[in-house]
Amino acid sequence: FAILILIPGWLIAGLVTAGWLWPPQVREYLFVQRETVVSRAELDRQKLDQLRDIQTGINQLKTDIRREMAADRDEMVRMKAEVEAVQSEVLSDLQQIKELMNTLLGGIEQS
Repeated sequence: FAILILIPGWLIAGLVTAGWLWPPQVREYLFVQRETVVSRAELDRQKLDQLRDIQTGINQLKTDIRREMAADRDEMVRMKAEVEAVQSEVLSDLQQIKELMNTLLGGIEQS
């Protein structure tokens, strides 16, 4: 009797009331979205993809660092050349000052 009349009637009444007449376990089973089971192969594939992304990032970082180091080396060479130019200019100016002082002091001593 219960299988033929009560259970189908209970199911129909639950459908009409959008599950209000069903126990919470039945509502949960029918209406709550279940998480899909991720296979071991899928997890391995995701990890492999993440590792590839990390490797790509590391390779890009290495390339950027090498490029930056080359630019820094070029900058150092340029700065060294500028310092040497300024140094030679200062030495030249000092030599001229020395000659001028010798000329002036030599002219004073002769007078």
